[in-house]
Amino acid sequence: MQKLTISNRIDAARGIRKVAIIGVGAVGSTFAFTMASGGHVREVVLVDHDQRRAEGEMMDISHCLPYTQPINLRVGDLDDAAECDLIVITAGLAQKPGQTRLDLVKGNAEIFSEFFPRLPKANPHALFAIITNPVDVMTRLAWNLSEVSPQQLFGTGTVLDTARFRMLLGSELKTDPRNIHAYVIGEHGDSEVIAWSRARIGPYDLPEFCKLTGRDFSAEDQARIGTQVRQAAYQIIERKGATNFAIGVSMMRIYESLAHNMSTLQTVSRPLNGIYGLPEDLCLSLPCMLMRDGAKNPLEMNLDDEERAAFMRSAEVVDDIYQKLGI
Repeated sequence: MQKLTISNRIDAARGIRKVAIIGVGAVGSTFAFTMASGGHVREVVLVDHDQRRAEGEMMDISHCLPYTQPINLRVGDLDDAAECDLIVITAGLAQKPGQTRLDLVKGNAEIFSEFFPRLPKANPHALFAIITNPVDVMTRLAWNLSEVSPQQLFGTGTVLDTARFRMLLGSELKTDPRNIHAYVIGEHGDSEVIAWSRARIGPYDLPEFCKLTGRDFSAEDQARIGTQVRQAAYQIIERKGATNFAIGVSMMRIYESLAHNMSTLQTVSRPLNGIYGLPEDLCLSLPCMLMRDGAKNPLEMNLDDEERAAFMRSAEVVDDIYQKLGI
């Protein structure tokens, strides 16, 4: 499919003034609340097939505004996304206890196919951020249903997994996780890859940091943390029914990177453009620079042999699920 280019079409000086959130369940409403609390945007439009639910969320969040920065928060429909700078998609079936993200694929693909093509046709200049799971498959589907450039449309990918990894590693090392530069790549799901070989604590790689600080960190510790990262969503959903706060803040961080043209490096999911010899439209997470005009081309990582093989297996898992959709 021939894609439009966005050169000279997105005005970096304009910022992101108006955001549409399509799907106002646990994740969509949390992101809307985070936006309202931060006061970074002029207008937020809430769109949901259950309009009364959207109205209830809008009313509840609007009662925060006397104590935050004022924004225009309202309920709308898909047509109201036509003038938005950023369209965030959370619509779809929620993951239930015992389900994997990939278990949601058929139902959410049907939902996406019904409504998503309307959005880029009405607003080809917007940025599109996909949160709906399985996010890598949904991002690929959304891109193939649209005529926008690869950098205009991306999924939240492993931004949340990366945050979980840094938090757990920081707790293990008794170190502020903001000092940790470490990434989860590949699928946002069970086949995700924790890039241990690239982990840094400040300027130090992990073995060097442990040696300098006298901390023990064994292969068993590494395996345990990896399991905790992969199992985090299942454990949260089992206890409270959904994950919403951390993904809401993760999306807020993505928004800030875009709105302020920050060139922030984030592991979003977007078309790989043939990196590592993989299909051009395959969407997986690798570090990408986020700027006002979207997510730039993914950057290759110098992985060790085991991590590279795991990344290729992750690609096979996600590609196989997409191909079985028959779209």
